[in-house]
Amino acid sequence: MIGKIAIGILIAVASVAQAQDQVAPKAAEASVLPLSAKTRAALIAEMLGVKAGVAELSGSIAMGEWEAAAQQAERIRDSYIMKQKLSSEELEELEHALPADFIEKDSAFHRHADGLAHAARAHDYELEVFYFSRMMEGCGTCHARYAPNVFKGFKPTDRTDTH
Repeated sequence: MIGKIAIGILIAVASVAQAQDQVAPKAAEASVLPLSAKTRAALIAEMLGVKAGVAELSGSIAMGEWEAAAQQAERIRDSYIMKQKLSSEELEELEHALPADFIEKDSAFHRHADGLAHAARAHDYELEVFYFSRMMEGCGTCHARYAPNVFKGFKPTDRTDTH
């Protein structure tokens, strides 16, 4: 069972690494979300930061590095680069531009990162992997819905959250 989980984590990391190569060059393409160039750049910066954190996190989980996994999950949980880089006017633009579903998915992602941090501190590998998979599910669901033009593997009609 643990071997299958570890393989799943490695596949997720490989997918995330491939996605990073896709994000930067294609980010200027038309988006489902109507954002200004600066706001879009801040969103992309946050996504790339989360991507790097997820790659590091998966390794820490797979190697049983509890404290490293907890700390990385907390950094991901607390990652709100956009709020640090945007003016109050730009934050207002963001608030009006992002659909409620996007905001809920983002909130759930950060809650799952928090759950993963707690699981790591409790040395609960299965719960860590559960929260990691929920984080990855959130990424894929959001990408399918809001960035299918960037992540070409998703079609605009893909709905990975309708189990």
